[in-house]
Amino acid sequence: MKIESIVDHLDLLNTLAQWHEKQWGAEWAEQVRQSTCKDRIPTIYIALDNNELLGSAMLVARDITTRAGLTPWLGGVYVKPSRRGQGIATALVSHAMNQARHMHIRRLWLYTPASRKLYERLGWQRIMESDYLGEPVTIMRLDLDMNDTTA
Repeated sequence: MKIESIVDHLDLLNTLAQWHEKQWGAEWAEQVRQSTCKDRIPTIYIALDNNELLGSAMLVARDITTRAGLTPWLGGVYVKPSRRGQGIATALVSHAMNQARHMHIRRLWLYTPASRKLYERLGWQRIMESDYLGEPVTIMRLDLDMNDTTA
């Protein structure tokens, strides 16, 4: 498995947008289509296995609308259902964290309805429980160590 920028695989962008639309709706799919920067936000990292698209993680300026003052965000962490439970999400999130360090981002935010333990294992801290779009979510924060590029 390798993780690369979507910019190097724009032929996979529509497939990824379809996955995101099915999971999170048309508005998020449109954000996917617009997140094609390479070394700055908004950007997408994808996991590939022999050119098979496995999943994604995004760095975006805004995500949860009820917390407009918080930026930037890790979002769009998605793994193809048939490949879940194989460490792909962990690899994608770790890669996104490392890329954020390279962009000199000192703090990232995320929200998750169900994957809190995954993020806690990677060093994220729970900030609060909230309700977003009628669903209970956990808002989390990661303070990035600028000297650590091994994650």
